[in-house]
Amino acid sequence: MKTERTASRQVALSICVGMGLAGTVVALILMAVDQVSSDSIAAHVQELYEPFGKIPDPIVPWIFLYSIFAVGVVGWAIASVGAWRKAWWSRWWCAATFCVGSALLIFAAVVSEHGSPILPLPWRTVSIAVAAVGAITTMIAWLPTTDRITE
Repeated sequence: MKTERTASRQVALSICVGMGLAGTVVALILMAVDQVSSDSIAAHVQELYEPFGKIPDPIVPWIFLYSIFAVGVVGWAIASVGAWRKAWWSRWWCAATFCVGSALLIFAAVVSEHGSPILPLPWRTVSIAVAAVGAITTMIAWLPTTDRITE
């Protein structure tokens, strides 16, 4: 008889939640590197508001992005602990983290003012990419992962 073996639910959930956590941490590291090196958001804010005279503090978009990704890290970390402890709520928490985080990330990617996006293109791309990683992670978390075919 042939057997189709799949990963246990806990292993699959731990791996995918770890992917979500890792993707979010990488985005936070990229933000910190960008802020201390090229500060692309400050340059974008300067370019966006210069024709209108009053230029807002460029730290505001940074605070917004750091807050979104920090909430994501906390959410994925809680989901990781739940997955490691085999908690019944860990898949639900993973889905909630994805929904809240993705909604905020997509909002940040599409919001515009004066006909121009608030965030520069690289950060809109990162926001959508991290939301996509969250979607993949959540889909993997909800896949059935039991032995289905016995020998």
